[in-house]
Amino acid sequence: MSSNIELIIFDFDGVLVDSETMGCQIWSDVFARHGMNVPASVVMEKYTGKTGTLICSLVEQEYGYHIPEGFLDEVNETTESVMAKELQTVPGVLETMPLFSVPVCIASGSRPKRLNMCLDVTGLRPFFPENTVFSSHFVKNGKPAPDLFFYAAEKMGVVPEKCLVIEDSSSGIIGAKAAGMKVFGFLGGSHCTPARGVQLKESGADLLFDDFTKLPELL
Repeated sequence: MSSNIELIIFDFDGVLVDSETMGCQIWSDVFARHGMNVPASVVMEKYTGKTGTLICSLVEQEYGYHIPEGFLDEVNETTESVMAKELQTVPGVLETMPLFSVPVCIASGSRPKRLNMCLDVTGLRPFFPENTVFSSHFVKNGKPAPDLFFYAAEKMGVVPEKCLVIEDSSSGIIGAKAAGMKVFGFLGGSHCTPARGVQLKESGADLLFDDFTKLPELL
């Protein structure tokens, strides 16, 4: 496959950094502060991979809650505060990143400020200069729309069919496939369960793997 791949596009949360369990709990905690009961398990199952704005919209639709003004800012500020102290990379990431022979970039639903902060605190910055870090805040529609993947490929100068995407969420898998890209489902984060593997396969993942250090071999 390596001769066909000219760019690897990584999702961020749950693929490069082990943030999903932490992030989902923060969302649930902030909901609770405002009298809304949205368990972390529900955030994990239904909303991972989506933008904060979309999560708020979906919760309003599905639960009938009114999301107050400033809510998303509170989520973002709490997330950044906690992750600046506690965030770690997914096992195997730091030692494996130097081994890739093709360019790499990030395509994430997280906002640019948090992405760049997390890259700095986890030691991932040397592998991802700011001009290789793409957020759904740069495009009209976040995942599961393909917009962000098209945007990343265009900015990196690679046609979609020569891109490989690494994703841990159904919305990311669906978006990557809609962009005409190969996509591997990654199950190495602490939040991943066998059920998630089934979910990613059903969403269209070309391959599933759970050990980041094996990725160079899979190429």
